[in-house]
Amino acid sequence: MTTKNTLKDIEELQQKCEQYDGISLKLNWESLRLGSAPGGAEWLVSYEDGLLVGFIGLYAFGSEVEICGMVRPGYRRRGIFTKLWNQALDIIKAKAFKKILLNAPGASTSGTGFLATLPLTFNHAEYQMKWDSAAAKRYSGGESSARASVNMRPAHADETAFLNQLDADGFGLSLEEATELNKHDAAEEHIILEFDGRPVGKMRLNTENNETWIYGFTVDKTVRGLGIGRSALLQTIEREQRNYNGINLEVALDNPNALKLYESCGFVILNKQDYYQFIG
Repeated sequence: MTTKNTLKDIEELQQKCEQYDGISLKLNWESLRLGSAPGGAEWLVSYEDGLLVGFIGLYAFGSEVEICGMVRPGYRRRGIFTKLWNQALDIIKAKAFKKILLNAPGASTSGTGFLATLPLTFNHAEYQMKWDSAAAKRYSGGESSARASVNMRPAHADETAFLNQLDADGFGLSLEEATELNKHDAAEEHIILEFDGRPVGKMRLNTENNETWIYGFTVDKTVRGLGIGRSALLQTIEREQRNYNGINLEVALDNPNALKLYESCGFVILNKQDYYQFIG
């Protein structure tokens, strides 16, 4: 079976699981499609009589790896996922990852049930949010006064070090981890935010099937509170609306300031993703 056919089967299995469980799985399709290329994900699959019944994806970010998986309804409680997990552990041990995170939708009873059998500690949770025009109209106060001074442009090739430093400062990463993150996301659109003529922030945009996701959105801490982030969001929303794209993003639950900003710009919470660190 070709990689193309396997990816098609994974997509069908994802749709089946999401419909049955009423959840949204975070499978990072841009990484799955890269395969063995830099920034690509590894995956393990289980077939029965030609039907894909189980899947685990391994997404490496420097010394950290994130795990997400699923089993077809009707084939659960048969040890399929346990077998895939044990195979994944062999890969994890061989590559000596320092941090192992398992991700499951907060509303997934089957996912949380399996996680309860493993030696894990809760690490963090994220909301998946989507821009909604009706929600945007409910907020008053107008646009940021900083908007006229905020320019958004593609990042230049010689600005990699600046992007890495912003990621390190904005997301509590080491410079090495930030560098690996930007290598992984090289295929995405990297945007620089300029305020009063100087670069002060960044975001990454990934668009597929008329849905745009905002990632790595951060502003230099020395200029926060001036409306730069709000201005950048509003400009991005306008641009994606013109292109008839939906606008999505993720925010950690322990970042109330960012959550408040996104809600004030018209983003609404759709799903919650929980992350647990493996300590075995």
